[in-house]
Amino acid sequence: MDTDRRDYEYYEERAEYVKFEDITSSEHNANIFELLVAVNPIEWNKKIYLLEEEIDGDPDEFVVGEGDDLGWLGFFLGRNSHLVELHIKYFPAGKDKMNAFMDGFKHNIWLQELYISTDLGRDGYESLGHMLRNNDALVNLCLHEFDIDLESARGIASMLSNEQYKSLKHLFFVQNDLRIEGLTDIITSLRKQPQLEELKLCGNNVDGDGCLALGYALESWEGASLKKLHLCHNDINDEGLQVLATGMTKCNYLEALTLCANPSVTAAGLRSLSTFLQSKSCCLERLDLDQMNIDCAGVGALVAGLSSNIPLKCLCLSGNSIEDEGIDALVSSLPKCSKLEELHLSENGGFSAVGLKSLSNVFQTGLNLTQLHLRDNAIDDKGLMALVQGMKSCRSLAKVDLSHNNAVTAVGLQALLRAGRSSLKELELWGMRIGDDGAKVIADELVGNNSMERLYFCPGYSNVTSEGWSAFSRILCDTSSVNDTYISNHTISNIGGYQSHSAPNTTRFHLFLNTNFHSKEVATLKLLMHHGDIDMIPFFRWKLMFLPLVVDWFQRARPCWEAIHLMVPGEQILQFEDMSALHGFFTEEPEAYQSRELSAMYKFVREVELKTSSSEDAAVKLLRNVEDEDNSPRAERFSVEALMEGYIIEAR
Repeated sequence: MDTDRRDYEYYEERAEYVKFEDITSSEHNANIFELLVAVNPIEWNKKIYLLEEEIDGDPDEFVVGEGDDLGWLGFFLGRNSHLVELHIKYFPAGKDKMNAFMDGFKHNIWLQELYISTDLGRDGYESLGHMLRNNDALVNLCLHEFDIDLESARGIASMLSNEQYKSLKHLFFVQNDLRIEGLTDIITSLRKQPQLEELKLCGNNVDGDGCLALGYALESWEGASLKKLHLCHNDINDEGLQVLATGMTKCNYLEALTLCANPSVTAAGLRSLSTFLQSKSCCLERLDLDQMNIDCAGVGALVAGLSSNIPLKCLCLSGNSIEDEGIDALVSSLPKCSKLEELHLSENGGFSAVGLKSLSNVFQTGLNLTQLHLRDNAIDDKGLMALVQGMKSCRSLAKVDLSHNNAVTAVGLQALLRAGRSSLKELELWGMRIGDDGAKVIADELVGNNSMERLYFCPGYSNVTSEGWSAFSRILCDTSSVNDTYISNHTISNIGGYQSHSAPNTTRFHLFLNTNFHSKEVATLKLLMHHGDIDMIPFFRWKLMFLPLVVDWFQRARPCWEAIHLMVPGEQILQFEDMSALHGFFTEEPEAYQSRELSAMYKFVREVELKTSSSEDAAVKLLRNVEDEDNSPRAERFSVEALMEGYIIEAR
């Protein structure tokens, strides 16, 4: 809707009486206006998306049409104190429309995040500067996935150079196809924003000249606060990295540097980076050099910097050409990185047993790695077994990614799981044909394993059939006996794809229990579900001394019974034939639960031989009031775990 230029007072005078159906193109958009004027909107995620076409039809999608008055939209956005995020994915062409919108929007002082995915034009960005000047809450400004021409780039540069926006901490430019003139103008304008903590210039043709401008900007920042710098998917070369490294020495708080996918950098450029790593100002905790075409010579150039005892926690070297010789060079420097937690070496042309043996030595130096990524490196059983020799000494390793190493068989997987039994929480085997043999080996190693939480593989590619899934099902809940159910795995929460998609329904349900309940509660639930009439005979040797413990167990199990019946509708379980073993439990009424308890107590009265009349009197008293501890025997109070462990020992 085209309108003459109106001032802010025009909207203020009419805001109370305006009919939203008159200023919007749809009922959906009118509802969004209702949200914007609500005093305390309840059902709103505090986000709005300006779109050209509907995506999902969500309540936060404002599809701009012919009948939408953008002046009114800007006015209500400007007054709204609840809106946290605004995503401008589309804005119709026309200077009048932009001015009408910005005249109102610039009054917003509460917005925290602004994402722009369409070119607003030079005037639009300069007008946006007025909003930034008024707003002390905006933390994130992201311009992503659209081309920024020279005129728009100069508008952005003007916006950023006019004034320091102290609240702005994160500034992102992603895939904007910026050309050197516009890029240089924007980078130069950043000198006015030393409060920035994160800067992203990814996929924007940053080359030697761009690095020159950025290096000077970093060097000239007074009181720079920059913590994260992302420069991936650009055209950085050796000369550019050298200038950039000099500028970074002025950034005393820089914690993360991302340079991935700049393959023109050679060992010469990496030596400049190594010099920065050795500087007193370097406090990097994350260094991302993925897809940099780094070979053995490149690793050698980095060694001096990595050996300088920097506080590095994460080192990413995936997608390079490091191979065995490079691994050997890298290993010599890693012990100095005493705080290193994550090491990413995926897709590096292949590692043999020789290279992996060198890597294994790292674990024996006291390095406390928590994650090791070795995806797609042509690793076989021999190599994996060489690696795990050192892993036995590492009690901190929680995640290993071996995806797409198809030469690894059940033999190698067994060695890995045994070495990491006490610490490993996540294992990724995407793109590997582990088959039923591998599934059975993994399942066997998960028996009694209380650390593993997530096991990932591709169900449709892994060659795991119903036989392999049965092995997983048994370790999650072995119903052969009460003992076997109790010692089943109650900690792992994922097997197969994400959220265990494609796993059999019963397996997914037991994983659901493991995820949503404490392991002690899971054990209780599985016992209740699969053992409707728990065998009491193994407990008879304790005679009446044990009866209060049985009653206590049922009383503490009842909240678990109630919780699962509230959380999972019975009809949801009944619709699956392969979950028939659970149908009885989910149709059970509260009275049936009480019957279980009484049945267990009755067995003691019926089966245990009472030798004296006083013993008989005690049994009757226990049946009448087992909750009253003053009336119960002074028997040792076992925990449920001790109770069950005793059962296990007895059974064995």
